[in-house]
Order: sequence, then structure tokens, then C-alpha cells
Amino acid sequence: MRLWVYFVCGGAFLADVTSETDLAYGVFYIPLVSTAVYYRNPSAPWLLATLATAMVIVGFFLPLMDPDIFTALTNRILSVAAIFMTAYLIHQERLMRDQLARQTTRAEAADRAKAQLFNNLSHELRTPLSAILGFADLLMNDARPDQQAALAHIQGGGRRLQATLDNLIDLIRTEDWTLRARPLDLGAVLLDAVESSRQLAIEKSIALSVVTPDGGWPPIVADRWALHRIVDNLVANGVKFTEPGGLVEVSAHGTPDGIAVTVRDSGAGMPPDVLKQIGEPFFQADSGVARRFEGMGTGLALSLRLADAMGAALHLDSVPGRGTTASLVLPPGA
Repeated sequence: MRLWVYFVCGGAFLADVTSETDLAYGVFYIPLVSTAVYYRNPSAPWLLATLATAMVIVGFFLPLMDPDIFTALTNRILSVAAIFMTAYLIHQERLMRDQLARQTTRAEAADRAKAQLFNNLSHELRTPLSAILGFADLLMNDARPDQQAALAHIQGGGRRLQATLDNLIDLIRTEDWTLRARPLDLGAVLLDAVESSRQLAIEKSIALSVVTPDGGWPPIVADRWALHRIVDNLVANGVKFTEPGGLVEVSAHGTPDGIAVTVRDSGAGMPPDVLKQIGEPFFQADSGVARRFEGMGTGLALSLRLADAMGAALHLDSVPGRGTTASLVLPPGA
């Protein structure tokens, strides 16, 4: 491309120095200045602008000075102005591009530092947390009735902190993971996913069940870890926002778009304005000093990202006071 520009500009210069005309030949040299974008040298725009200006000046005096000197001089001055304006704009564009590159480098460094920080934080928090939960489980087996309530608070708080930490770490690292779709036993994945919420459901007297579809579980192709994390988060939310004596039900069925995994609860439900913001990291519908439910709002944000990474769709249907239904629609061969 540059060679063609140089060839055309050279032809225009030869025409300028071999013919008498008041045509503003400097306009033909603007593409010459524009080729500075191909060079890394920051002085390239000004060097090419100087060369183009010299060509304009030479063309003004050769072969002979135009009889209408005022018109010819005006055209040449305007040409030089256009040439240097082009050089200035290219120079500014290069400054902005360099500044953007520096900011991008700083942002990438900050992302790497953030990932390293959370990796270290994950290790430093998970290790003692696992020990606390392990000892609490051991003590619960031989605890007196008056000690079991306190140990149950330790277990509940530890499990909640562990779930929040897992969601936060996974939410930050989702962009670095590659999901792998494989044929799965959908029933086994769902049964395993609900187990982490089983104890809390028992403590709240919530009926937590997995409904086996008529004809057995449909075949499915998906990433096991991502599907497990999504269902785990949806069930945990259902149990958390459902009052004692309610129910949380997990089921699956075929749809025209694929396989739908549904988590339905009889909990508090959400108004339409809250549904629009659900999925934003750290958003909590129940916030402020009157907040009743714990959590950082990372579970649904992680679930939505994982669903999108699998090519699936996660839909929420909720009515205040009548519960929420979350449907994960997995396309065939997801």
C-alpha cells in the first residue's frame, strides 16, 4: 500500500515540476504524510510533512513561477497547512494510542496482581476454615445438648463463608478457565449439587428434593463442574430465601431449545425492578441495616457467567411472596 502511495505522490510531483498550473498539488502529498502510521519512529509524521512541504515549494518555482502568483501562492500555503494539519492529527493519534497501550499494560498488570492476591487469599482462608469446620464436626459428635447450638452456629457460619469465598474466587477466575463439554449423567450431577445445601434445608425444615422425570433423565452434554456450580448456587439461594417449612424442588425436562434444569422455591420472591439487576456482582436485593439474608451477591453473577460460557441461558421468574423459578436451558450438545 505504501509503495502505491509513494508512486502516486512521485507522479504528482513530476507533473507539478513539468507543467505550469495553479493546481494545489500539495493535496496529492497528504497521503504521503498519512503513511507515517506505518512507522514506529515518533518523528515520522513531521519528517514526511517536511518532505511534502519541500515538494510543494519546489513545484511552486518549477518549471516557471505562475503568472497569477497570488492564486498559486494561496493554493500552496493552503496545501502546506493541510499537510501539517494531517501530520499533527497523526501525531496526536499516536500519542493517544501509546497512552492507551500504557493503560492497557497497567490494567493487565493489575489483573494479574488481583488474581495472585485472590489465589493467596483463597489458600490462606480455606486452610484454617477447613480446620475449623473439621474440628466443629468432630466436636458435634460428642457435644452436650447445650453445646450443640453454638457448634451449629460455627458450622453454619463456616459453610456460608466457604461458599462465599468459593463464589468470589470462581467469579474472578472464570475468564481464565476453559470449559469442556462431555456426556453427563444429569441425575447424578443434580443429586450431588443439592447435597451441599441439604444440612441447611434440614435445619430450616425445608423440603429439598430432586424430581426424577418420567422416562428417566434425558441425555446431556455439558461441562460437569460448571453445571454443578450453577445448580449448587441456585439451590443454595432457594434454601436461603425460603422460610422454614417451605420447599425447594429441582427438576429437568426437554424443551424445543434443549434441556431445561429448573430450581423452584416457595421463598420470598423478587419484584420486577430487582430481577433486572440480579446477576450484577455484589448486588443484594435485601440490603441496608434491615437486611435479613446473608451473602455477597456473587452466586447468581457466577452462575450467569458460567451459563453464558456454556452457550446456555439462565432465566429467572419470580413473584413477590410466591417464590422464584430459575431455569437453566442447555442447548443440545452444549
